[in-house]
Amino acid sequence: MENAKRDYLRTIAGRLGFPNSEILIGLLDTMLSEREAQWMAHLPGTPHDLAERLGQDEGEVAQGLADLYDRGLVLLEEAPEGSRYVTTENPGWFMDLILFDTRYEERYGEAFLDRWREFYNKELVHTYEHPDPEARPWRVIPIVEKVEDTRSILPFEQVAGLVRQAERISVQRCPCRVRERACDNPLETCFAFDHVAEYHIRRGVGREVTVEEALDILKRCEELGLVHTTENTDRPTVICNCCSCCCVFLRAITVHGKQAVMEESRFQAVVDQGACIACGTCEERCHFGAIRRREGPAQVDAALCMGCGLCASTCPAGAITLVEVKDPTFIPKQQWSLLDEILPEGG
Repeated sequence: MENAKRDYLRTIAGRLGFPNSEILIGLLDTMLSEREAQWMAHLPGTPHDLAERLGQDEGEVAQGLADLYDRGLVLLEEAPEGSRYVTTENPGWFMDLILFDTRYEERYGEAFLDRWREFYNKELVHTYEHPDPEARPWRVIPIVEKVEDTRSILPFEQVAGLVRQAERISVQRCPCRVRERACDNPLETCFAFDHVAEYHIRRGVGREVTVEEALDILKRCEELGLVHTTENTDRPTVICNCCSCCCVFLRAITVHGKQAVMEESRFQAVVDQGACIACGTCEERCHFGAIRRREGPAQVDAALCMGCGLCASTCPAGAITLVEVKDPTFIPKQQWSLLDEILPEGG
């Protein structure tokens, strides 16, 4: 690797928070030519800005930046004075933007995915603790049908409600399962709405689906024991369906022992001790080790329960419900969203 290119790559890796990561720099080196790395290192800017600053042909720069956008390496910011290209500073989101795209795997093979897996498990995951609950970027969505009093459920806590209110919906393959390859759960389980969906569709990494198709996939995810998750905000733009062996957040908790990674829902599982038949179904379904049989009916460890409702949804005796344990104000007003990354000026 030439010194100039390495300097550009270190600048890009530094913006993502890992200036000394040889894994990340190596991945960037695989994906970028020296000229592309130079352009990315000098963003933000318009093609005209970069061409003038670097003394290059504006047409070549414009075409190159458009290609980088198509590959998920840069984002397009719409502003009153026109469009300009930017880079994200969120390493997890950057990783997802790459792994959504099947072309990388087709071109570079599984060794490319192995390097992303190594980057996540050795480096990225260790940044995944947020002592302040409002700073946690992700949260669990409960299975509404299992909430004891459904009047306490807010619109943005309902997967069906989020889907039905969307004007446009896309489904993408799960970048976490693409990276980890630790289970045989389906890949096409990540949903985006409206402007975020338009981004995925425009790039060709998302498939547009109807409300009915989306709800069918979500129902299948529940049956498979996947946890519904979304942004920790009152205006989420995505829904993921997660397994603890692959998901960046759930894996951080269950494999890497991180404690303050994502927010649980406002609800918690409660077992009717008289109705429980001690069959063990709930224990098998729980990703977090929060519900166990010892001698007799199942017991819930409140400190571990994330309030997803997977245990309640398959209890053959109907002995488990979700009860409200936190006030609605527990879910923060929107501070950050994937929409901010895709359309930073709200354009």
